[in-house]
Parts: sequence; structure tokens; C-alpha cells
Amino acid sequence: MSDPQQGADPSVADAPASTALPERLDTSAAFALKELIEQARENAGTDTPSLDASGVTYVGGLCLQLLVASGCTLVAPSDQVKEAYAIFGVSKLLSEPVMSPEEQ
Repeated sequence: MSDPQQGADPSVADAPASTALPERLDTSAAFALKELIEQARENAGTDTPSLDASGVTYVGGLCLQLLVASGCTLVAPSDQVKEAYAIFGVSKLLSEPVMSPEEQ
């Protein structure tokens, strides 16, 4: 009998899940966010892991800078994340286009 896993693409089966971001990303969360990004990179084995931003309710300027500088992909960004990126003029860095608050 042949192994049913033989011939399967191992990169698909071993693809790491995205790392969930905390709900509140304010100045006091910046150090923990930096560590979370470093850990996500280590776990994913890449410099640009996916970060799940669906549960984020607040993004402050310092944490937004960390996210932008990290180059990580944000998965399912919440409306608050989209708004923060638009306000800071970096919405083009999100995977889906975002209108600025003035355009809405």
C-alpha cells in the first residue's frame, strides 16, 4: 500500500496559522507587540509572518509604527485597524484597499 501523504505538498500541511494580535495596541502594549512579532517570525520561519488583526479594537501610533516596520501581513484587519492605517496614510500597506475617513 502506498502512503496517502506521499506526493502531497508538505508546505501546505505545515503552513503555520496566523498569530492573533491583542485587542488593544496602545503605548503600553508596544514592548509586548515587538516580542509577539519576533515570536511569530520564529514560529513561522519567515521575516513576514501573518498576524490576525480581526480582534483589534484600538491601534495607537507607536504600535502602528511597529506593525508597519515589521512588514508582517495583517489578516482580516478589523475596522479599527483599517481606520488607523487610513488616518496615518498607510492604508495601501493593507491587503485590501481602505477609504480614508473623509471619503466615507
